[in-house]
Amino acid sequence: MAVKYIRLDFYRFYGFQFQDLFRAQGLTHLMEQKGCIYPDLIRVFYFNLRYRDDIISTKVKGVPIILDDDVWTTVAQLTIWDDAVKVHLGVPDFNRLLAFQSFLRHPEQQINRRQLLVGGLKVEERMIHYLIVWLLCPRATNHAQCSEQDLLLLYGILNHIHIDWPTLISNTMVKAKKYNSYHFPYAFLISRILEYKGVSVEGELTHAIQAIGTEIGETTFCQMGFVAHGRVIIHKDDDHQEDDNDDMDADMADPVQAAARDDAGPSQLPSSSSLTMEEHFANLSKQLKDMCIAQQTHFEQIYEWQQNHEEFVIDQFNDLDTRLGNIENHFNLQPPERPPSLEF
Repeated sequence: MAVKYIRLDFYRFYGFQFQDLFRAQGLTHLMEQKGCIYPDLIRVFYFNLRYRDDIISTKVKGVPIILDDDVWTTVAQLTIWDDAVKVHLGVPDFNRLLAFQSFLRHPEQQINRRQLLVGGLKVEERMIHYLIVWLLCPRATNHAQCSEQDLLLLYGILNHIHIDWPTLISNTMVKAKKYNSYHFPYAFLISRILEYKGVSVEGELTHAIQAIGTEIGETTFCQMGFVAHGRVIIHKDDDHQEDDNDDMDADMADPVQAAARDDAGPSQLPSSSSLTMEEHFANLSKQLKDMCIAQQTHFEQIYEWQQNHEEFVIDQFNDLDTRLGNIENHFNLQPPERPPSLEF
């Protein structure tokens, strides 16, 4: 199961403002939840999940659990808004293409109307979308595309529109039970709900979640194609500072020294005589960290491609099965008789 959390104040250092938007939605506690999780009990939670008469209920180790206002306000610490919008039901007259273009760094450029890819989004909007698809309404595939629900949520968050988060989270849970590709989201929240409802966790499998690979932080910037200049985050396509510095160095630097610098590979360090011990280890640590980030990004891209391909193949087989069923119904065909099984 994919487990993610975030420290919203971390992004204030880089000048982001989206954390204030999430705070206005009452999402800070939910997004920053962390601690241990109970994988086996979470699977039981989803296996027994029921949706009937607008009520979400389940049972874990004999303890009945209803996801009511008490759970949402006490455990998730969400606000129940009187004017909340049920985004999962859609919004009449919402123009997804116009909304998507308004979120782009270059809205005048032509877009692919079939695939609304997130690569061209502004930095703040890209971060909000990332948190939507990984934390708030997590899914296992198609993170690089904007669904209509993504755009509605993005628009609502940016414009301070109250969103019915309890209903939206409940709807995502129901989808997770129905479709295997959702990978049991909200592991932290469900674990806290189990504790709050008094489910015995003694002797249960427990995972203590580590920050590495779980916390949404600096690694996320690299995955999304962002670069940091001091305390400012920009998209790599808008980063012209490096080119300007290269031009300046070409005019001013000694050609022999410049050639020596260009020959240095990623695993090479400047001469130790010009560095203090602290600087030497700082440079080494940075290189190892950059290599780790690049490797992790590569593996995650491969994993996402595999998930997308698997989902596509399943959809094709389901479509083929539906078409064959329609043909059988149209011609009133009876299923073939199976030969009798041998008895021993």
